[in-house]
Amino acid sequence: MDPRHYGETPHPKLGEVSPERDAHELFLARYAAEKGLPTLGVCRGVQVMNVALGGSLHQDLPAQGFADAGHYQKSPPPALAHSLRQVAESPLARLFPEGFPVNSYHHQGIKALGKDLKPIAVAPDGLVEAVMLEDHPFFLGVQWHPELLQDHWALFGLLGR
Repeated sequence: MDPRHYGETPHPKLGEVSPERDAHELFLARYAAEKGLPTLGVCRGVQVMNVALGGSLHQDLPAQGFADAGHYQKSPPPALAHSLRQVAESPLARLFPEGFPVNSYHHQGIKALGKDLKPIAVAPDGLVEAVMLEDHPFFLGVQWHPELLQDHWALFGLLGR
């Protein structure tokens, strides 16, 4: 995402941005949050949700001190990169035990949380990797790719509850 959406200048390792995609996805995330629509954000999706609600991102995790947890793994799916620790009660607690493993294919991540977003799972280095919007029926974002991990597919079933 273009860091201008949260008042920062681009980091040299940011990479390409798409103003059209940013605008469209930010609109959808704000609309879903405002209207109470069930929403599951995956990878970039959790980043969009966060920025849409006023949060910010680390623009390049390795360059900004998050190099040890392996957030941008090179191994193809279904390889796992690190585990997550749950830090708050959430729908994830019904699906996963404490310290559940995830894959990791991202170089950006949540920096400052958006308004009313609650962190629910963090990586070993403290990076927030799952959030939910308080007082919303279901607005959940995850930084990993559950669609690539068969034992994580149950996460998609939460949308219909």
